[in-house]
Amino acid sequence: MAQESNVKDFSLGLQHVLAMYAGAVIVPLIVGNAIGLTPAQLTYLISIDIMMCGVATILQVWKNKFSGIGLPVVLGCTFTAVGPIINIANTYSIQSVYGAILVSGLIVVLIASFFSKLIRFFPPIVTGSVVTVMYSDDYPAAAPTSL
Repeated sequence: MAQESNVKDFSLGLQHVLAMYAGAVIVPLIVGNAIGLTPAQLTYLISIDIMMCGVATILQVWKNKFSGIGLPVVLGCTFTAVGPIINIANTYSIQSVYGAILVSGLIVVLIASFFSKLIRFFPPIVTGSVVTVMYSDDYPAAAPTSL
């Protein structure tokens, strides 16, 4: 029975890695090419990105008093930050980008406990309704291209 569970865990883990890999790699590729990194620097950026996605995923899966939800979710890069990252790197340096990311991460950790108390005001019916309204608004634009 334990052997079957290990095979299932491994297959689910592999599925998560394959699903998140493209999304985790594309953001550093876009940023690295936009700011003119060398191939060695780009390799380093991608490696750090994949490592940090893994660390964040482990922290999210490992449920404890301070962090994590205990569910098999994968955390990765966001495309939201691509523009600001490129702008900061072109204006200052890639080291400034690393510093800005560290500071913003610390700010998120500090204010997370406040926002975790607000979750009671957003039951699944509220969040589900908001997501439905958001995507139903996009449907007329997306439907013709999906046919």
